[in-house]
Amino acid sequence: MRFTTEFCYMLDGKGKAKAVSLKSVSHQTKSPVWVHIDYSNEKNQEWLKTQRLSPAVLENLLDSDTTPRYFKDKKGTLIVLRGVGPVNGEQDDMIALHVWMTPKRLLTLSHRALPTITQIMQDFKKGHGPKTISDCFVELARQMNARIEKALVDINDEGDDLEDVVIGETTFREDVSVRQRLSVLRHKIVGLRRYLVPQRDMMNKLATEKAIFDDENLAQLQEVARDLSTIVSELDFARDHSAVTQEELDSQTNIEMGRTMYLMSLIMVVFTPLTFVTGLLGANVGGIPFGSHPYGFLVISVILVLIACVQMWILKKVHWL
Repeated sequence: MRFTTEFCYMLDGKGKAKAVSLKSVSHQTKSPVWVHIDYSNEKNQEWLKTQRLSPAVLENLLDSDTTPRYFKDKKGTLIVLRGVGPVNGEQDDMIALHVWMTPKRLLTLSHRALPTITQIMQDFKKGHGPKTISDCFVELARQMNARIEKALVDINDEGDDLEDVVIGETTFREDVSVRQRLSVLRHKIVGLRRYLVPQRDMMNKLATEKAIFDDENLAQLQEVARDLSTIVSELDFARDHSAVTQEELDSQTNIEMGRTMYLMSLIMVVFTPLTFVTGLLGANVGGIPFGSHPYGFLVISVILVLIACVQMWILKKVHWL
């Protein structure tokens, strides 16, 4: 999917938006405008510096490593969100979306593709997109949640598959493969949870900001916050589920190793006396029994077999076999 590095839409308040040039956007625009840019582009950075933003806001908008948060400025509100990238991307590597919102202006910045942005653009073309700046932000948050939920479904499915494999009998090669898959899964869970926990807390606080949103938007944001709480709870369950699967896999591995060591011990118990006898008979000294007897090798072999049979009988008697 191609990433749109820059777009500028003027909302008509009825669900549609008209594309306008970035240069034509003035500070006195009466119609709501949504500008989305790639913050890594130097020209876009220069354009940002002309927007009369405070140094703190500008610094946060251009910060590439941020956790979800928000703070209010005299002119607007800065919000940082994290969303899941394309389906073929790494789900644990969440993409940052920086938002600067005023009553008539929505400025969003990201460096990589966010399918949520593309989806809202398509909604504008169909005529049922957001009508106001606040609606745009709420729709962004809602659709970002929807994509996170899809990623969570994939994680749960992967966790269930791994559990089924672990419960069944696995070979050594399968065991190594399962460990690798389980490690990747737990890494995804940790990566998602790292940002979704503060994003949930931030949404809970943002859903009480009556100075920023109207009652309808606040109700929608409260629903978004509840969905995020559910997602985090599901992530906690997935984390615990993967931990239990890891423990079961480790337990099976330890049991298998114990069986192998037990078998090796039995082999040592059986062959140690035999090795002692053959080593003793192989000593290069005089007086070795059957040293010159024509059937000496056969006799010694029969004796060794008898010793092995007696040992096996004793092991079964003491229930070691």
